[in-house]
Amino acid sequence: MFYLSEPVYVSKPWGGDIFREIYPKAETSDIGEVWLLSGLPGKETSIFSIDGREYLPSKMIKKITGHNYPRFPFLIKTLYATQWLSVQVHPDNSYAKKNEKGEPWGKNEMWYVLEASEDAKIINGINGIASKKEMLEIIEGGTFEKRLNYTNIKKDDLIYLQAGKVHALGPGSLILEVQQSSDITYRLFDWGRKRETLAKKGSEVINYRYPQAEIKQNFKEFRNDYFYTYKQQFSEEFVGGFCVLISLEDIQIDEFECRKYFPVIIPQGNKVKVTGQCIVIKPGRWWERHGCD
Repeated sequence: MFYLSEPVYVSKPWGGDIFREIYPKAETSDIGEVWLLSGLPGKETSIFSIDGREYLPSKMIKKITGHNYPRFPFLIKTLYATQWLSVQVHPDNSYAKKNEKGEPWGKNEMWYVLEASEDAKIINGINGIASKKEMLEIIEGGTFEKRLNYTNIKKDDLIYLQAGKVHALGPGSLILEVQQSSDITYRLFDWGRKRETLAKKGSEVINYRYPQAEIKQNFKEFRNDYFYTYKQQFSEEFVGGFCVLISLEDIQIDEFECRKYFPVIIPQGNKVKVTGQCIVIKPGRWWERHGCD
């Protein structure tokens, strides 16, 4: 048994038309995010069984994951930008639960670079800022942009963006984004686009001691408390759940075909036969210790 998800296409100021080439239902030329799988309240993606029955992830948490999580654990997107995204940071679990009403956890996330131009970059942390007080003074003084740390990225890099790491995606990269299921973002700087920023909250959650994210080049496997993920070329091999597969090419799941860059959800206690290259995403150890009600 497995489920397929119906993506949701989100227009953004920095969006473009690349997704029209990837997803048949991506109709506009300003799409910046494709939500592949979401159980966020009010922003859920529908999932479908192979016999066509429709469900919401929030109603299937125990059946799919095997656990009573307060929310479907993963939020998975593809991103593409024609301009810099806002410079932002996310809170950790304790800060989010204390300061954001109804949030079960914070947001740790990882980016896998599906495609990248030769000059693709991200903002990976800050330089020379040691405290919340100093951060607020720099933002208020209008010199924050000079403290941003730029890092080149390329195809097959995996970037682990732990909560507290300041970051932003630059133009020219197609990214697979996997997050703890949360929409909490503290925008610090927006390149003059006049959108709201949350400097005070952002300054309170930044990791000033270790500001830069971990980058694994030529990713094949990554494991930490929140995510266990690996990339594999399958040849009629079985994969068991709970996990989410992201197809990196047109693949076959049992006797069904699945297009490139789509998610396949395999419930706990089930397995499917896979042919083709995929990324496999499973929960890390934290979820069993802390993620359940």
